Order: sequence, then C-alpha cells, then structure tokens
Amino acid sequence: MQEKFEKSVTTLVTPQEYKHHLNEVLGVTTERIFFLKRKFFSGAGSEMLEYSLDDCSSIIVMDEKPLIKVILGTLLVFLMLFIFYCIYIYWSDFEPGTRIYIGMFGLALFYGFTWMLGARRHRIVFTLCDGTKLTWKSSSGDFNIKSENVARVVELAKSKGLYNDIKNI
Repeated sequence: MQEKFEKSVTTLVTPQEYKHHLNEVLGVTTERIFFLKRKFFSGAGSEMLEYSLDDCSSIIVMDEKPLIKVILGTLLVFLMLFIFYCIYIYWSDFEPGTRIYIGMFGLALFYGFTWMLGARRHRIVFTLCDGTKLTWKSSSGDFNIKSENVARVVELAKSKGLYNDIKNI
C-alpha cells in the first residue's frame, strides 16, 4: 500500500484576517481544503472545517472586478470633476485670500481613477461532488500579492484534473 504524504499548497488567509473571511476557504493542501465556517451564537464565532480534495468535482478560478469599488471610484471621480468645474466657474466670486487645497482634490481624483480602473480581485470556487460550493475571494488591493497563491492552486487543480478557467467576469 502506497502512503500519501500531505503537503501544504498555499495559505490563502492568514490568522489575522480570519474575521474578514468568514465562510471562505482558508487554505489548500494536496489532500484537503480548509474552510472557515461562521457559527452564530458561539463563543468562538467560527469553526474550521476540512473537506477532502477527492470530494471536489471542479475548481474554478476567476479574475473579476469588484462592482462596489468601481462604482465608488466612478462617483469619486465625478464628484472631483464637478468640484473642479465649480471652482473654474465661480473663481471670480471667491473672497481675496481664499485658500483652495488643490492637492487634496488631486489625490482624491487619483484614488478615484485607481478604484475605477485598477480594482481587480481573484475568486476561487471549489465545487464539491454534492453540489456545495466553497469560495475564496481576495481583497481588491491584494490582486498582485495573492497571484502566486492562486497560481499554486491552479497548478494543483490542473494536476488533479479539476481546473476550470474563467478569465474575466
């Protein structure tokens, strides 16, 4: 009988981030998927469940844009453009000595464009044979940081024949 050695593939969520990733996958080994399930009315608030990777029927990896962050970025850009327009129109009506801190408006405009155009995140969906879906999604600012972890999951999924790729959603 051949023994299977379990090897850690990746840790998707560190223990400091657990409170922000309830009901999400925490990590993957060559044999198991670790899932943090939220438990209402308990002192701990959550429990870690383990699912066998053999019970998994597919792994879907998605590259998506977080809709709320894109909308907030768009609203911030339009707000800053409206403020710049109002300053331009009513420039002659300002009292002498009025200070306008354009740098702060420029910084807000920069962040608005960054949120609107640059927000991306990973989403991995592990579908079990009974139809249960276990998900993990990165924060939108962690796209480049978590790319290596996602690549390891993709490599594992390809080696097990479970990989499904969805490029953009």
